Amino acid sequence: MRQITTSILPDWTYTHIRDRRKQIVLARLRISHTYLTQRYLLTKNPQPYCDDCLVPLTVRHLLVECPSFIDLRHRYLYQCRDIDSGVYYLTKVL
Repeated sequence: MRQITTSILPDWTYTHIRDRRKQIVLARLRISHTYLTQRYLLTKNPQPYCDDCLVPLTVRHLLVECPSFIDLRHRYLYQCRDIDSGVYYLTKVL
């Protein structure tokens, strides 16, 4: 969570999004609690790993690090990239 924001104030609300389901999805992505990445805690299975990178599967890895999704990031998240370095920032994505 600290990678996204260091503020304890509710500086990111979703009042501009009317659909409650979309608000929930964004909130869960921000706190990194998704079924895909946290299911192993509920099912007592081993932690999932990225098939391509062999690192633990996290929201951060899926959204900004995994090379398998680089084409999708270029297509949909081009505004979240630093122009000089070309690095995607999780704070801008979420």
